[in-house]
Amino acid sequence: MRKPHRITRAGILDGMVNRRQTDFSLHAGSNVLVYLIHGVTGTPAEMFSLARELAQKNRWDIYATTLPGHCTRLKDLVKTNERDWSEHVRMQLSFARGHYEYVFAAGLSAGALLALDASTVVLVDGVGVLSPTFVYDGWNTPWYYPILPFSMKVVPLALQHLLFHIDGPPFGIKDKELQAAVREAYRPMAIFREWMNDWRARRKAIPGAALPPSSSASKGYPLFPLRTLTEIDRLIARVRVRLREVTAPTVILQAREDDMTSPRNASIVYDEISSEKKQLVLLDDCYHVITVDKQREAVARSLTTFFGLQMAGKGSRQQDQVGHVALSS
Repeated sequence: MRKPHRITRAGILDGMVNRRQTDFSLHAGSNVLVYLIHGVTGTPAEMFSLARELAQKNRWDIYATTLPGHCTRLKDLVKTNERDWSEHVRMQLSFARGHYEYVFAAGLSAGALLALDASTVVLVDGVGVLSPTFVYDGWNTPWYYPILPFSMKVVPLALQHLLFHIDGPPFGIKDKELQAAVREAYRPMAIFREWMNDWRARRKAIPGAALPPSSSASKGYPLFPLRTLTEIDRLIARVRVRLREVTAPTVILQAREDDMTSPRNASIVYDEISSEKKQLVLLDDCYHVITVDKQREAVARSLTTFFGLQMAGKGSRQQDQVGHVALSS
């Protein structure tokens, strides 16, 4: 009987460049790394279930990053821009490229755009594009989103942190239990209490000592400042015009019922990238945050299969063929 393979939290990735306290890694002693990028205003916690599944089932090493300005305070988020996020991802993937035989990058929402962007600069063996965000056209898109471009132009950048969108149900999640947990965490009084707890922790902290993770490290930010939406819009514009430069094997996954961005976004990626090997997977019974929702295991299986085929390099007709796949619940 084969001895179970041990997955550890400590290993070569402890030396990752620009590593943050809220980054997490899983080590299996593998020559394969899957690098995971959460969405803007999100947190690495939304990637943990996927990370664990990929590590345990495949014995791959996993690294989940924290984008600049995240997992601390909103005032830190509005001080960052899309170039900061892009440079961070590129630098960490460059580090990974020097330590692993195979490197794959997968991102959620705006994180998917960062993965695509990085693949044009850093050699990766495959890209996982999860719920890509180019057009906000999901069934739960707020009525005022069409006027956002106008707002971004007329409101000075220095004042855009004063205006914000409050995230509301279903929070990108169809799973009722998870949705209820997020709703409870995002109640105004719950947010206020957590902000007060974070403030007290900072007040009591010993000068020079590392601060405990903020409450935003597990829940993300419940607000989208206009300044941040402007930076996401800039990221969208920059990546969209460069999609033809993407040549890495790419698998694109999106929910049919995505509440934020419809499957049209997945089609944009599929149609406009130059990758010879690409696959589009549409998922039923889930919403935007597919890494935690009801089809999270299907997401892990799709990435496992597609990344595994790239390493196998069999070059059969089936592997080289591009196509669309539908997964049901």
